Amino acid sequence: MLDVLRVRIYPNKEQETALVKNFGCCRFVWNHYLEKTNNQYKETGKGLSYCDMAKDLTQLKKLPDYLFLQEATAATLQQSLKNLESAFKNFFQKRARFPQFKSKHKKQSIRYPESCSIKGNGLKLPKLGIVKAKFPKIIGDKIKSVTVSKTITDKYFAAILFETNNLIPNKTGKISGIDLGLKSLVTVFDGETCTKVDPIKPTRKYAKRLKWKQRVLSRKTKGSNNRKKQVKRVAKVHEKIANTRVDFLHKLSRKLVDENQVIVVENLCIKGLARTKLAKSVLDAGFGMLINFLSYKLEREGGKLVEVDRFFPSTKLCNCCQFKNDSLNLSVRDWICLNCQTHHDRDENAARNIREEGIRILSTNTAGHAGIKACGEGVRLVNACIKKHSFVKQESPVTT
Repeated sequence: MLDVLRVRIYPNKEQETALVKNFGCCRFVWNHYLEKTNNQYKETGKGLSYCDMAKDLTQLKKLPDYLFLQEATAATLQQSLKNLESAFKNFFQKRARFPQFKSKHKKQSIRYPESCSIKGNGLKLPKLGIVKAKFPKIIGDKIKSVTVSKTITDKYFAAILFETNNLIPNKTGKISGIDLGLKSLVTVFDGETCTKVDPIKPTRKYAKRLKWKQRVLSRKTKGSNNRKKQVKRVAKVHEKIANTRVDFLHKLSRKLVDENQVIVVENLCIKGLARTKLAKSVLDAGFGMLINFLSYKLEREGGKLVEVDRFFPSTKLCNCCQFKNDSLNLSVRDWICLNCQTHHDRDENAARNIREEGIRILSTNTAGHAGIKACGEGVRLVNACIKKHSFVKQESPVTT
């Protein structure tokens, strides 16, 4: 099984200069062959493959105007061409957007596909030697590749891809249902107790600092050195917000995975929620990131993540008598069932229903699609037959 570890590296002055040259060469190769592929596609209707670009790159490096490409590692330039070919394949298969030209003013990255190893407290890279790094854990298995990146705030990171056999095939624990929300980020029900975790809201926490930094940036002259310095100050605030959110979600997901064997969540449409008036709070909570963290951590340890259909009425359904309350609004946090007179907390009731639906999916081995719809029977399914409107003139009641 492949695993990834992202570590912070600290190159010295010479290594930093070599990395900057390597970043520039890989960026030039990407932009050069992206433009060349676009021009050939317009003329002949067929682009360049990786083999064609690799052959042309070998001849390009021998020209007097492009001798600077020989200073970079050859494997990183070839990997840049492979990434460009993959980008075109993803575009034509409708998995990504059309490849864009790279800029030196944004995040930079290169990939070393081979000849990388760990030596003591450093990471050995081709043509760079041993770069100082901080490793949170020991990597004793074979390293497949290393991706070195530089952020806008001039920080260097290395993503190490390696093979590992440290798996826990038979994980034991509870089955918990999780309801995601904005008032309480997660409401967890494990069959006995219900616990809630409040969101930290990092965007709103640092909003005042970000507003002041951006106001100063708007007053700087475009193209000046002071504006470039202020751009980095604004980027540091954004980086602080992102790091705070990721750190919190990593710790929360680790705690949930350690305590549970199966976790049941809702399959939310986050893109749709991001178009509502609650978009800022939804994106600040990081629902998709949390589900992603839970998914890969459970997979590593032999657990399982079950997703319930997004149309399942987990909030409106009474957990005791299965009565559906269609008149429930978003502002109602507590409600009483009209059938059995049971008092429900909105989030706790949803977590209980999600857990029961997840157990049903596991026992019947079916997809997370329930027969009860959240919005009633009027929900239109995909590929459903829709009757076309008739344009025949209707007679008036008087004539009839």
